[in-house]
Amino acid sequence: MPDMNGQNDQYRRPRPHFSDEKTEVRATIDRRQLLAGCAMLLGLTLLMIVGLTPRSRTAIPDAAPEAAQVQSDSASTLSADCQVIQHLTFTPCGHDMTRRQSLPVELAGKTRQELTAAYDAWQVTSFASAEVVMVQSLDMYCPEHMVLMPDEGGSLCIFQNRYGDALALVKELAIPLNELPDDVQNEVRQGKGFDSLDALEKWLESAES
Repeated sequence: MPDMNGQNDQYRRPRPHFSDEKTEVRATIDRRQLLAGCAMLLGLTLLMIVGLTPRSRTAIPDAAPEAAQVQSDSASTLSADCQVIQHLTFTPCGHDMTRRQSLPVELAGKTRQELTAAYDAWQVTSFASAEVVMVQSLDMYCPEHMVLMPDEGGSLCIFQNRYGDALALVKELAIPLNELPDDVQNEVRQGKGFDSLDALEKWLESAES
């Protein structure tokens, strides 16, 4: 009987030896890891260099343009066809109003300083040869209201702001202020505003009764 072990030995193929191949693969991997690590370190070094490099500061806007604008305003003069835009705020009612006027003839050719002197109650916010803008806050009711208040003689009258910055007499009531109750006198002494003439007259009737 043939030796099975011998038969197996005849057909047994020699095992491949992978020890050298594994060593080569491991060496290749190690080289790749080393190169990757070196590249990473190089990148971090570059980032640190960039981060530590002083950056130039953002240029601060030069004040020269603003100074030049002021100088330009002071040097400019008003043209004869200049428009004056006035923004008014009325503190008792909180309403606003804007009006546009032609420049007074006597101000043609004047500078900003001369214009400011002529409109001393206003704040000039914009100045150009063809257009001037100014603002003012007034302690009076706007033109949308009827105002009940005494005149200089102490008699009640009805006024209305017809000009934007001044009250005009609408009607004399011939009612002495001192004939009204004290609390009503205090309420109308500085002027009390109403949305309409009808509302004013109804309130006055109730105050007198």
